[in-house]
Amino acid sequence: DKLKYLILMALLGSISACTSQPPNQSASVTNSVSGPYDSANSLLFTAYNAGIDRHYRLTPLQKRKQTHAVYSALHAEYGQEFTWYEGNAMGVTKAVHGYPQGSGYCRVVYTTLKKDLRQRNFKDTACVESGHQGWRFVVK
Repeated sequence: DKLKYLILMALLGSISACTSQPPNQSASVTNSVSGPYDSANSLLFTAYNAGIDRHYRLTPLQKRKQTHAVYSALHAEYGQEFTWYEGNAMGVTKAVHGYPQGSGYCRVVYTTLKKDLRQRNFKDTACVESGHQGWRFVVK
């Protein structure tokens, strides 16, 4: 019984870590191409989701390329696309609009990521303000 409980807690912890966005990072870099997931109602379903999530995460090199594409889009004209390819994955990113915010402004970036046979769309909002260095990603 204790072993089942420990396995369940480890799996739930890994799933919840997959769905939360670290501060100041694009969701398109930190999240799996396969999610988001419905709530798991069994240990088997939770384990299955964890395996799928792990398989469809970007590799460190793919994450670097996606991060570069996002920041390039933040500094470019609206609608300009930034595309990358690496192994079994690719991404297309573009800023679509912006708006004033406090002493700065925000930009909205759309991304389409593909890995193996899965595709997922992301929408990120990043803001820059006087007195703060660099872009800050906000969760909307």
